[in-house]
Amino acid sequence: MNYLFSPTFYRFVCWILRHSFQHLFTLKVQGLEYLPAQGPAIICPKHQRWEDIFVTALALPPPMHFIAKAELFRRPFIRELLLTLGGVPVDRERPRATLSSFKLLPPLLQKQAYIVLYPEGTYVPAGVGPGKHRLIQLLLKLQGRNGLKTLPFVPVGISYHPRSLGYEVQVKIGPPLSTTDPKQAPLLTRTLMTQIAHLCG
Repeated sequence: MNYLFSPTFYRFVCWILRHSFQHLFTLKVQGLEYLPAQGPAIICPKHQRWEDIFVTALALPPPMHFIAKAELFRRPFIRELLLTLGGVPVDRERPRATLSSFKLLPPLLQKQAYIVLYPEGTYVPAGVGPGKHRLIQLLLKLQGRNGLKTLPFVPVGISYHPRSLGYEVQVKIGPPLSTTDPKQAPLLTRTLMTQIAHLCG
């Protein structure tokens, strides 16, 4: 797979989004001190609506690589656009079809990238859904195989509060979690979801 990520284009699109949505969304960001000063890092936000992607990109300063559903990449033009913006396609239903995408992850980690993984795996509008630990386990295995430092998994709460016009969106970043043992992925995932629920409250 030809990965086309352009940080310059990413920042340009974020600039457009910031100016386009400034009257609809007021961002309030807390806890930026918990965001690692450099990658690699796995950013794990709450996922309740499609705007979460824009909110995550605008709230966190570094360019982000978003793990996203493979079906979003099926149309050629959209595929190239998403890859240029840092999208990494993952097919949860057909893991074999995702092998080429998994090959993107070790180079990204070695380049100290910030990778966004929505651990719920889908929209959960009310409350916090159960996290899916398989991708987290894969990342922990890559951590061990590639001689990388311990990966921080950063919980991020996102909550929307209606105003007279649009929403105030609160983004709260919590202290990173980590483990060196891939077998601890289920426990790490449960702890992440507990922290995300707390940050959304």
